[in-house]
Amino acid sequence: MTVYAKKISNDWKKAFKQYESICGFEIIHQDDIDTGEMSSREVWNYNIRWLEDVLADVVNIQTPFDDEET
Repeated sequence: MTVYAKKISNDWKKAFKQYESICGFEIIHQDDIDTGEMSSREVWNYNIRWLEDVLADVVNIQTPFDDEET
């Protein structure tokens, strides 16, 4: 995993590296920053929403635990 976007500030690079370190996923749409299609903030927000969607999917997986009596 690496932060490869060239048109980001050092502060954004640091934040993106922390994101990757914590969640284990590479930042999606880094290339869109360099092409000007998305800002660093838009890419950040996209990645946070993506993580939230993944978490929601995982939380909603039915497990054998769900069928056990409490």
